[in-house]
Amino acid sequence: MTTGRKKESRAIPDPSKLARLISAAHADSNFSAAGLPDRRAHVVGVTGSTAAGKSTLIDKIIGVVRQDGLTVVVLAIDPTEEDSGGAILGDAIRMRDHYLDPGVFLRSFGSRGALSAVTLRLPQVIDVAARFADLVLVETAGAGQADTALRKSVDTFVTLADPRGDAITLLKAGHHRHAHILVANARTGSEDEERFFSLARSFVETLPPSDGWKVPFFRVGALSGDGVPELVRQGLFAHRKSLGR
Repeated sequence: MTTGRKKESRAIPDPSKLARLISAAHADSNFSAAGLPDRRAHVVGVTGSTAAGKSTLIDKIIGVVRQDGLTVVVLAIDPTEEDSGGAILGDAIRMRDHYLDPGVFLRSFGSRGALSAVTLRLPQVIDVAARFADLVLVETAGAGQADTALRKSVDTFVTLADPRGDAITLLKAGHHRHAHILVANARTGSEDEERFFSLARSFVETLPPSDGWKVPFFRVGALSGDGVPELVRQGLFAHRKSLGR
């Protein structure tokens, strides 16, 4: 859970302008970011299977980084429904405690037929969002090894492992190939879940460092917030530092 006194924070500058620019970047392949603020947020991708706890975890991550006074943009992407062409954009609903926070901007998208689990022109949308905040969180429904499309667009890639799985599940999901940070959400407290957490820790210990970064494993309680400050400070912020940002 988050503790401590919240630092004085800036607000997202001109959120209505940001909303219009994101819509333009999403709709127009010829969109140009020329003339926008010259800054670049730390961009974090969060992915995992349906009901893994992604939205609830992001809600808690927002709480922690807001304690540090950082501004946040969340881009939540849901798969587009084949028949209707729409999407159940429910991710932001789980983050409703932040609706009135001027330092947080939430935006949901449908994938609209894009490959993998991302939305059309995701790099352009991220480029716009990253000019208006300190941290950009991009959430997608997990597509396993196909999530390379998201990984290429972010600085730090966080994957949520399914605690109902085993070593084969970890490998098949591509965590060993794509994750900068591996996370599992504690729910039941069962012996099977505890065995999985032990397996996940052992799993990341076998992974060799890449560019000087050794993939860590974090056990969190997305609903309670347990372990989230450690994930943010020893995971997200530590990886940002390793990148030299």
